[in-house]
Formats: sequence, C-alpha cells, structure tokens
Amino acid sequence: MRFGLVLSLLLAILAVLFAVQNPQPMEVQLLFFSTEGSTALVLILTFGLGVTVGLLSSLPGRIRARRELKALRKKQQSEDSDTSTPKPSSSSPSSKSETGSPS
Repeated sequence: MRFGLVLSLLLAILAVLFAVQNPQPMEVQLLFFSTEGSTALVLILTFGLGVTVGLLSSLPGRIRARRELKALRKKQQSEDSDTSTPKPSSSSPSSKSETGSPS
C-alpha cells in the first residue's frame, strides 16, 4: 500500500515538473475540431482519455466476473446451509465389519 502511494506521489511530482517545463502552445486537430493548448495539457488529456477508454473496454469483463462470483458465493452458501442441517438417512447401516469382509 505504501509503495503504491509513494509511486503515485512521485508520478504526480514528475507530471507537475513536466507541465511547468513545457508551457509552449501546441495545436491539436481532430476531424473538424481544432484547438490549441500547452504541450503538457495536451499530453495529460490524451493520457486521461486513454485510461478512460481502457477502463471502459475492461468493464464488461469485470461486470461478468463479478456476477459469476456472486452466483458462486450464493451457491456455496446454499450448499453450506444444506449440509449444516442433518438429513434423515434412507438406507440402513451396513452389516459389514470395519475390515470390509463379510461377517
């Protein structure tokens, strides 16, 4: 946990340093849309868009896995509750001895 926090803090500091050192404007064109912004801002927005697309593309698989996990947990709970209540035995005890040979 601490390693991830320290790594995130270092990446944030590097991003701020990058933004401060790259204030020059950059023009971005996409189809009929055109805008101008700092190099750092354009790169940060592009990175954010990439992360968003990645998360959205993995969302269906994560939802499916969560549903399956929930179903398996529910099934396991129902099986556990079934085994916790003793059921009457329909067969009579065997007349064989413990060694398995007939008496």
